[in-house]
Amino acid sequence: MTSCPTHHNSPPPAARHPHDGQSAPLVCKGCLAPAGSEQERRSHHCPCCDEKYASSCLGNLRDCPNCGRLNLDTGQWQRPNDPLTDLLRGHLAPDPWMQVRERAAGLFGRQVAHHLHQVTFEIDRTRLYGEIVVGSRALTVRYADGRFEAASDCPRRAECRRGRVWTPVAGREELLHVHLHGPGRAVQCDRAERHAAGGVR
Repeated sequence: MTSCPTHHNSPPPAARHPHDGQSAPLVCKGCLAPAGSEQERRSHHCPCCDEKYASSCLGNLRDCPNCGRLNLDTGQWQRPNDPLTDLLRGHLAPDPWMQVRERAAGLFGRQVAHHLHQVTFEIDRTRLYGEIVVGSRALTVRYADGRFEAASDCPRRAECRRGRVWTPVAGREELLHVHLHGPGRAVQCDRAERHAAGGVR
């Protein structure tokens, strides 16, 4: 075993997922290492504590939860990542979604902000998306540059099933209006370019 800087003067903790040296007729799809082989150990397990890496077996960097990050090309170690310690010491950068919820609390009230949940399946990477969810009802919102917009279905629902119209909202009453009545002072549907093509989208 090769000691990392963290455990140079003290033994590392016992690995929860150590390397299993038993051979089997299996091969890793990533690095093509045969199961149980020394090649598999080098690709998948830390050389200091034998813990299974938390990162992929592809590339040159490996992340061990006990020892830190190892560069396989240079053999250099970085200290373990401990975001909880960083948070408690005040060194952790604020999460963007936390800022969204704080802004929502200021505009719509703390109770609305409490029901605001992040949505991560949107393709658009220029804004942060979320849903205000209460029971089985939800209102989709998005946030960028300090401003919120609320979504409602495209009015041309018969031919545009997935399109949405986004209405700027700056207070709880405006959220309520979008929820009950649909678009207010809104821009066009976000899938308007597909309207001209015709058909159901």
